[in-house]
Amino acid sequence: MINNIANNMPIISISLTEKNLEDLETLQRDLGFGGRSEAIRAAMRTMLAETNERRSMVGHVDGVLIVVNNTCASGPIHDIYHNNHPLIKTHVHNYLGNDKCMNMMVLSGDASEINELLDQMHHLEGITYLKFVRS
Repeated sequence: MINNIANNMPIISISLTEKNLEDLETLQRDLGFGGRSEAIRAAMRTMLAETNERRSMVGHVDGVLIVVNNTCASGPIHDIYHNNHPLIKTHVHNYLGNDKCMNMMVLSGDASEINELLDQMHHLEGITYLKFVRS
């Protein structure tokens, strides 16, 4: 008898934009997942691994933060920049076109403060890509 894992999993409801749904279906197709749930579980594992790695940082940390965002997020990013300026050694901003901007920040400081800055960025609307690369 084959154990059907799906029967042991709770079913939840989520809200997605049309673009989110298109992206999910593209991931499902391109990466060969059997269904949307499988793709979402894989995405969650990836995000959890990244978060766990970030949370394990202690002491002094140096790294580079790369953020691609819709132009609507530029104001809140600017506020985060000013509120965290002691951590940000270099900040480069470029308009990419198509209402997109790229921010690159060289960060240096206490791991807990850098994690707080990264948490603030993760919660912003309009972020399309966010990656912290620890040196």
